[in-house]
Amino acid sequence: MTSNRPVRSRGSLLVGGALASLVLAACSASTSEDATATTTASAAGETTGATEGSGTTDPMSLFDDGALTSEATTVDCTVENGSETTCYQVEVSSLPSTVETDGPYCPATTSDVGGIWVWDGEEPGLYALDENFWDLMTAQGYEFASSDGAITVTDPAEGAASSSTTENSCLEATADGTYHLQVLLPVTPENLDSPTDLSTISQVGLALDGVTIFGDAPSVADRGGLPALDTCGGHIDPSGYYHWHFGAESIQTNLDEAGAEVTCAVDQDVEALLGFSFDGYAIYGPEEDRTIPDDLDECSGHVSETADFGEVYHYHLTYDSPNLPACRVGAMAESGLTSPDNDQASLPSGDGPGAAGPGADGPGAGGPPPAGG
Repeated sequence: MTSNRPVRSRGSLLVGGALASLVLAACSASTSEDATATTTASAAGETTGATEGSGTTDPMSLFDDGALTSEATTVDCTVENGSETTCYQVEVSSLPSTVETDGPYCPATTSDVGGIWVWDGEEPGLYALDENFWDLMTAQGYEFASSDGAITVTDPAEGAASSSTTENSCLEATADGTYHLQVLLPVTPENLDSPTDLSTISQVGLALDGVTIFGDAPSVADRGGLPALDTCGGHIDPSGYYHWHFGAESIQTNLDEAGAEVTCAVDQDVEALLGFSFDGYAIYGPEEDRTIPDDLDECSGHVSETADFGEVYHYHLTYDSPNLPACRVGAMAESGLTSPDNDQASLPSGDGPGAAGPGADGPGAGGPPPAGG
């Protein structure tokens, strides 16, 4: 959707020597000369040689308390450009205790208020799932409710909607907090020859709250089912784990500007460090020094001074909806997102724009919209 905020600059990519690497200070154990050793990364929160505004901070110390389910390690890894390097290996819960994962998602009736959705059909934009939204859907030929106003709600893991009276359904998956996700983040990011688009269900990064971040949720127009987001921009995957499709720390600005009368309970800070891209670069809120930077590249990144890592390349969220960077400049690790104890988890493959494993974010429920919908 179009924001009332200033338009972001779309300059050329800052690649090669112009990108200051995220040389991050891990714990003293990681200074071993044995390049093949697996070492434990510090979680004590020390800042090595840091001064205000120009520090180099151990990134593992920045994760929220309880976000990581075991102590982070550094391991040998290979990134997608074929380079052999070192990665932080972190493990998180499928349902992190650091965030509220219970919704609301789909409302029970058209008169109730549920979560949110970024509509991509006629009159596109960010909407609360309320009566006005369902009226909009009906006017465009999408039938989500029965004659008495009850929303057809289905679990995408259980297949298509069973109701014969609706063409579409609101998707709300069953949560499963019994397993873990494992993430590899390059210690020193390496730039690709050209940026990689981050489109539908692409792998974006890992938030400091321990929640994975993916690109756009699937289109209703393409799939029939609407995988509802909660009011902070996250939801449950069909295989049970919670993930983000927004940067939650600045989503309230998007909601307010869209006129969506719902509230995100996550503390809002438009300049905060959100987490890390899967290529190892940091992701910050949309503003810097109370303004939108005017030198951002096409991936919404630039080199500037940060309080955490000094002068380095990093990404910014945007005021578009969804508010994530549109591409990444660096190489992510091979097998950068896996589950060590659930090989049935539907995880995006990371192999390209919109790539996803079977069932990721759920199959479309119900039939296609009526002609002209």
